Amino acid sequence: MRKKLAISLFLIVSIFSSTVFAADKEKESITDLTPWKGNNAPFVKLYDSEAGEKFFEKMTEHAPKGYTKEMVKDHIFNTHSLKFKSLNVVDENTIIIDDKITGDYAHVGSLSTKWEKYDITWHIFKTDSKEMIQAGFKYFIFLPFHGKGEDTLRHAHLRYGNENFDYLATDPSVESWWPTVYQPETTNEAKIMAQMTKKAKLQATMLPPLEKE
Repeated sequence: MRKKLAISLFLIVSIFSSTVFAADKEKESITDLTPWKGNNAPFVKLYDSEAGEKFFEKMTEHAPKGYTKEMVKDHIFNTHSLKFKSLNVVDENTIIIDDKITGDYAHVGSLSTKWEKYDITWHIFKTDSKEMIQAGFKYFIFLPFHGKGEDTLRHAHLRYGNENFDYLATDPSVESWWPTVYQPETTNEAKIMAQMTKKAKLQATMLPPLEKE
């Protein structure tokens, strides 16, 4: 059944003329959910602490004119939050959302796009699970886990929805939407928050200026 699902999904993907499938070996090496296996929590969970409040205070100090602490928090949450509290990848095919909804996903290809000056490749997964589709998770598209050194957060970006994957990866309406996850079991949260607070000034430079009234 799973093999038939994978074959049929591959044929569906092939009809999208806007799709650019990855050709190099590194991109071809991802054929299932193994790179994201484990308990994945929303990145914004890190801010639910005293350390998180301190981070927002520091960031607000250096934010563009007009920003309040709540506005800074809203921007971060709107950019990085998810509509669920946990995404558990239990094996190469299976995703469990919030310990309640389970679905099998087939890898259907990789889509190369650009974001600002960067070349990025989304890895696309699709399910036939009625329960997942009813909840709004027909597609998951992932970027691999990454981080710059031991003192930075190892994290991954993803997007999800019932819209087709080329919309989720390239539509201008979602270009500022970066749902982000990390794995708490392998993360020193206190250390990460301390490092992020030290870099709050740099983070503040990424806030868009407020429109003039």
